[in-house]
Amino acid sequence: MKAVYYTQAGNGRLADISMPVCGDEDVIIKIVACSICKGAELGHATTGTGLAKYPVVPGHEFAGYVSEIGKNVTLCKVGDRVTADNTAPCGKCYYCQKGDFLHCEVFGSLGHNINGGFAEYVRVKEDKVFLIPEELPFEEACMIETVACCIHAMDRLAVKYGDHVVVIGDGANGILLAELLIHSGANSVVLIGRHKTKLSIAQKHGVNVILNDGKIDLINEILKRYPKGVDAVVDATGNSQMIASGLKMLKFGGRLMQYSVTGEGQKVEVDSLDFFARELTYFATSAQVFCFDRAIEAIKCKRVGLGELITSKYSLDQYFEAIKRVGSDRSQIKVIIVPGGKA
Repeated sequence: MKAVYYTQAGNGRLADISMPVCGDEDVIIKIVACSICKGAELGHATTGTGLAKYPVVPGHEFAGYVSEIGKNVTLCKVGDRVTADNTAPCGKCYYCQKGDFLHCEVFGSLGHNINGGFAEYVRVKEDKVFLIPEELPFEEACMIETVACCIHAMDRLAVKYGDHVVVIGDGANGILLAELLIHSGANSVVLIGRHKTKLSIAQKHGVNVILNDGKIDLINEILKRYPKGVDAVVDATGNSQMIASGLKMLKFGGRLMQYSVTGEGQKVEVDSLDFFARELTYFATSAQVFCFDRAIEAIKCKRVGLGELITSKYSLDQYFEAIKRVGSDRSQIKVIIVPGGKA
């Protein structure tokens, strides 16, 4: 089959590789659409993703048809429209035995250290397969993993009724988080971003927005609206300076959640006395496990909009052209790869 194939970080090509072999508990999915996760795919193209082991086929956000099932598979059948949870905790290590699967010591993830979805076919375990609604297009269904990560972040943020929340960063994750927050107990949600077009998507869902055009002081702008500060800030930029600014937007007892990955070695400047005196909390969220079912429900109930996030589509043959564009064109939100030519 045809697949994107990295022999090591920064060394990828379109290659003909062997079809995945279906085991007794496995499902083979014929990929119809796979979306580009900017952080992961640019990671493969440069220095790796942290989880990555090579050689590997990238791509952890995908959807398609079941093309083959193992003899013990009962939860789906050939022809079903499906997506799959990319995570594969070992179930045996210290953290897994505690039920803390996200912190598995040998965490497996399709598209990172197990062959993923930027290919014509992918193999997954039966218990990771989820049926997708008939009315949901494949090009949107492949983003269920993105929504699932946002669901886990919502769990971590634990919004209290009446909270005022600021999200910094208007990429796909920032927009989705803001949309989910509108349906939480938050009193108000503000999304800060640099792109009018992206911010307008969130506005349609009832999110207040601030355009960061470089001419305003963001901290003062928030404190003008919320004189005591806000209850929670979510950083979806991965920029250490923005995280430091977010901490200054918080009220006494406020909390900042870092959603996006910072560059290796980045340091966040924190006034430790102020941090102590105001009893602030700074914590992080990463990936997800067991959140796909709630993500699908959120999409079905129209808590989030996915189609409006799609800005470009490419064939599998054009994968490296697509990656180049994702890295250079800030207007892009979600870029979809369609191995069969159409979704």
